[in-house]
Amino acid sequence: MSETKYSAISQISALSALLAESGVVVLDGAQGTELERRGVQLGANKLWSAQLLIDNPDLVRAIHLDYLRAGADIITTFTYQASIQGFAEAGVDATTAAALLNRAVDLADSAREAFVQAQQLQSSKDGAPELKAFETLRQQEQEDHQASGSPLWGLSLNAATATRGGTGSSPGANVIQIGGSSSSSSAAAASAAAAADVALGALQRQGRPLVAFSSGSYGAYLADGSEFHGSYADSMSVQQLSDFHRARLEPVRNRTEIDLLAFETVPCLREAEAIVDLLRREQYGKSAWISFSCRDAFHTCHGEHFAEQCVPLLVAAAAEGLVVAVGVNCTAPRHVSSLLTAAREQLVARSTATSGPLPPTAAAPHPLQAQPQIQPPATQPLPPSGSPLEHFRQQQQQQQQQQLLQPSNLLLLCYPNSGEEWDGKHRCWRHVPDDIADPERFAEAAAEWVYGAPRLALIGGCCRTGPEHIRALRRRLHRERTAVVGAVMAAGGGVTAVVSTLPA
Repeated sequence: MSETKYSAISQISALSALLAESGVVVLDGAQGTELERRGVQLGANKLWSAQLLIDNPDLVRAIHLDYLRAGADIITTFTYQASIQGFAEAGVDATTAAALLNRAVDLADSAREAFVQAQQLQSSKDGAPELKAFETLRQQEQEDHQASGSPLWGLSLNAATATRGGTGSSPGANVIQIGGSSSSSSAAAASAAAAADVALGALQRQGRPLVAFSSGSYGAYLADGSEFHGSYADSMSVQQLSDFHRARLEPVRNRTEIDLLAFETVPCLREAEAIVDLLRREQYGKSAWISFSCRDAFHTCHGEHFAEQCVPLLVAAAAEGLVVAVGVNCTAPRHVSSLLTAAREQLVARSTATSGPLPPTAAAPHPLQAQPQIQPPATQPLPPSGSPLEHFRQQQQQQQQQQLLQPSNLLLLCYPNSGEEWDGKHRCWRHVPDDIADPERFAEAAAEWVYGAPRLALIGGCCRTGPEHIRALRRRLHRERTAVVGAVMAAGGGVTAVVSTLPA
C-alpha cells in the first residue's frame, strides 16, 4: 500500500471515529466576521482573516480554542483567503508566504493540543469527565432557560418511546414526552435526565478534534465578491484553476497535522472539476471536501444545477477515494433544505441504480422517531473501558469507516451564513424574517438538516456565526440524542439497553 493511500485511510478513520460518537460532526463557525465582532477592522484587506497570521497570531489561536470549547469537532485554518498570489500582491515574498501558510497550521494544531491537554487534565481531576461535562451543560441550559424564558427540555417516565410534545413556541412545546404527559419539573424527570446525560457523555466527545486546511475558491483570492458569481471561470481553464490551488497547498502538503482539505465557497462546476483533477494528480493522502456557494434552492452561484451536475462529479471523485463529502457553505439558510435534500435524493438514486439500496449514511436517523417497545434489563452502572460500551463504540467506528470507504457513500455537509443581509449604504448587517442569526434558531435549523431529509453528516456555520452558535448547536444535538437515551434509562434500562437502542 502506498504511503499516500495509507495516510488517506488513516484520515478517514479519524473522521469515522468522530462520526461514530454521535452520528454527526460539528464544524466551527466564521472567522472574518468573528474577528470583526471582536473589534478587528479588516476593511478591504485582500488577505481578509489571513492578515491576522501576520498581525495577531495569538488571536487566531484564541478563536480556534473558543470554537473547540464551544463543541467543534473540526477547526479550519485561517487560510481561506490566503494564497501565494494573494500574499505576493500584499508585498509578501513566496518564502514568507509559505511560512505563513505553515503558521496557520501551527496555530490550529497548537489550539487543538491545548484543548486536548486541558481535557486530559480535567479528566484526571474529575475521575468522571463525562458526568462533569454534562452536569455543566445542564446547568448552562437551566441558566439559559431562566434568562430567556425559552422552553426547558425534560423527561417523563411512562414508556420507552419518545415523541416531541407540540410544535409551537408556547411553554412545553419543546418538552420531550415519553408516553404520558410531560413533567419537566418533577424530581423523577430530573433524575432520568441526569442518568441519560451520564450515558450519553460516555459516547460523545471522545475523539481527537481534527484540523481542516481551508482553501477558498479563486474568487476568494480576487477579493471582489467573485466567489458569489464565479464568472472568472468563463475565461479560465481547468488547468489554470488547478495550478492556483496547487501553489497554495504545496508548502503544507507534508504537514501531518492537517487531517482534511476543505475547498470552500466554490461557485462553479469548472473550479470543482479543477480541484478534483488536482487531487487526482497530486495524491495528497488526505481526505477532502468540496463545498459550493449557491444562489438559490437549486443552482450554484454560477448557475449549474447543484444536485444534477455538481453532486455526480463528487460521487465519481469519491469512487476514486479523492473526496469524502460535498455540500454548501456561505449560502443563505433558506436554500439549504432544498439544495441538500435534492443532493440526498441524487445519492439514493445513483446508489440504487448501481448497487441496490443505499447503505446507511453516517448521519444518524432522527432520535425522536418512535422506537420499538423495550423490555429493559436491570439497571447497571456505567461499564469501564474495555467493557461492552467500549466495544460498542469500537463497533460503531468500524462501521463508519467501512461506510466511508464505500465508493457510493458520499457524505453531505453544510455551513451556511446567518441569512442576514448586508446594508452597503449604512455598512451594517440587517435582520430578515427568516435569518438564523440567533444561536438557538441556528441550532434548530441545523438539527432539522441533520435529522430531516438532507441527513447531513457534517454541520457548522459560516459568515456571522460564532462560538455561541456552535455551542447552541452542540447542545441541541445533545438534547436530540439524549431523548432516546433518557427514554430507555427512565424505563429502567441500564447502559446495555441504551447501547441497543442508539442509532448507529
